[in-house]
Amino acid sequence: MLMPLIAVWGLGALTIAAILATYSLDDTQLLLDPTSVAGLPWYTGLVSNLGVLAWTLGTVAAAGAAHVAHLAGRDAAASFLRQGALLAALLTLDDLFRLHSSALPKLFGVPKLVVLAVYALLGVAWVVVHHREILRTRWVVLVGAVAPIGLSVLFDLLGTGSGNWIVIEDTAKFLGVLAWASYFVLTARDIASSVIRELLHQPVVPFDQDAVNA
Repeated sequence: MLMPLIAVWGLGALTIAAILATYSLDDTQLLLDPTSVAGLPWYTGLVSNLGVLAWTLGTVAAAGAAHVAHLAGRDAAASFLRQGALLAALLTLDDLFRLHSSALPKLFGVPKLVVLAVYALLGVAWVVVHHREILRTRWVVLVGAVAPIGLSVLFDLLGTGSGNWIVIEDTAKFLGVLAWASYFVLTARDIASSVIRELLHQPVVPFDQDAVNA
């Protein structure tokens, strides 16, 4: 029973140790909340943090639904949700670590437009490959996620980075992320409900003690 706890504690401790050993910076800059280190108001970056939480929620919901679909023998749905979870995880990491806007361009010289294009191609490929499964879900909610996120990317590429541009860009992104998380949460609920209904209608097999003993 303690193995999962030991595993996550070990992973957490190794992660902190690796970070502290890699970067020769003030420990507080790596461990404390950015608003605390910089002396900024508590609400600094609030919308961004809520967006990361929404990305994470969508990722976990998709992964959980994929597991349920796999247990129920629904391979097509499991594959669709498993790959959706991977895509959601990638977008979560991108938003959390600012991969396309800062990390990848600065560390590896990869242009932001190239990174965004890769994300778009992965998203299109996911939709094309699994369009039949998507059409069986609440796909309108998914459209409600993709449209504002796409608008946010457009404003990011064309905008001036100040004033009303930032408000429109970040508002569109936040609404899109909320819809993205809602889509996978609703899909997970629908699949779980469907599997439960299917199990409830299956005939009960009598328990045969003699067969077990044999």
